Amino acid sequence: MLVSFFVKHSISISKFANLSILSFMMIVFLSFSISCSRSETKRLMVFSAASLVDVLQETADDFEQETGTEILFNFAGSQTLAGEISNGAPADIFISAGNSPATFLVEGGHINERDILELVENVLVVATSDNGEFSDFSDIQELVEMDRIAIADPDLAPAGEYAREALDNIGVWSSISKKTVLSSDVRTALAYVQTGDVGAAVVYRTDVPIAAGVSTKLLIPREHHTRIVYPAAVVKNAREPMLGKEYLEFLRASYVTSVFEKYGFVSVR
Repeated sequence: MLVSFFVKHSISISKFANLSILSFMMIVFLSFSISCSRSETKRLMVFSAASLVDVLQETADDFEQETGTEILFNFAGSQTLAGEISNGAPADIFISAGNSPATFLVEGGHINERDILELVENVLVVATSDNGEFSDFSDIQELVEMDRIAIADPDLAPAGEYAREALDNIGVWSSISKKTVLSSDVRTALAYVQTGDVGAAVVYRTDVPIAAGVSTKLLIPREHHTRIVYPAAVVKNAREPMLGKEYLEFLRASYVTSVFEKYGFVSVR
């Protein structure tokens, strides 16, 4: 009976086995294809100043589609990011809002000075609430009348360095330094204005539009502070150095330049 069973059903079993093997091979092939596809996807880790978040996120899809790359962003105060890189964080690209964090990394041997390029410039402004006590702010001396003013912490973000430098050169820093609230970055300083915790914030012009109910009331003349430039470079231990260089070139393309300008940045002169 056992022999007759195998004879009777040999053809059916053979067909089933062939189908099973074929199905298995198809599953293996698909799995291998997906695995290869995932392994071929390159990832670029970009450490960038928080003030560039809008421009970089808006243009990221174009670069990803052109190159098949996935861009991973780490946005924070520039000095904070520089510290992370110096401690071994896996960055491919560093973009700073100001020269001092880039200089820090050059001196630490993490980026080459000759590889640094200047992307754009920014402008320093005083921003206040549109509905608060200082909604009609028009004179820098009015800062002296406020209970609290916010700037980014100079030890964490160059925006704070520029703000302190400008206010000192204008002649009001000595009067307001003790009532100045230091924030981790420019956008946090603007959040303090939104919540009414401070009367004004001295920040980059490009960040003000993202803060609802807050607007720029006064431009601070450039002669009062060091030129606000955004240096960028490929990090020495980058896992994707060639792709990093390609990305920096992409950021200098005319299309991306137009996006920078849309958000209030100034082309490098």
